[in-house]
Amino acid sequence: MLKSIYAHFDEHVETYLATVALTVFASLVIFQVVMRYVFNNPSVWSEEIARYALVWFVYLSGSYAVKYQRHVRFNVIVDLIGKKVPLAQRIIRLFVLVLWLAFLIFMLKLAVDMVDRQFTTGQRAPASQIPMYLVYLGLPLGLLLMSFRVLQHTTRAIIDIVRQPFAPIPPSQTEVD
Repeated sequence: MLKSIYAHFDEHVETYLATVALTVFASLVIFQVVMRYVFNNPSVWSEEIARYALVWFVYLSGSYAVKYQRHVRFNVIVDLIGKKVPLAQRIIRLFVLVLWLAFLIFMLKLAVDMVDRQFTTGQRAPASQIPMYLVYLGLPLGLLLMSFRVLQHTTRAIIDIVRQPFAPIPPSQTEVD
């Protein structure tokens, strides 16, 4: 039971969170257009919250891109090495993943500090008056999810090196559809 809940959460967490953020963004933009052009009475708070929802969507979607390996990569040199020495390609991939994870953890610490600073200062958004730490909370959440996904890829890379260090690399691991 717990394993199936984890599997469902693992499969869909980014989708659910990003869908909520995108729905809030789209709904508020439509609301703003209707208020502005139909009722001639624009609201300032809806535009502000829509902007914040878009920012949350971007950070959460970053984790989705990491999960499905749809981020920007430069594989030219790694692919050339991998055709001759698959183990070298696997080791380079692992090294890149470890560096990426270290960077994400470093950024996560900075993002948590930023949210903490916003929490202690008590700053509020100008129009909606929501606490700004809620706006900034999207960054550490996105970084945490990205770190988790990179850690998953790192674990798979280690298992791949241990199980089949010299096997040819399948094209699906090095190429994006």
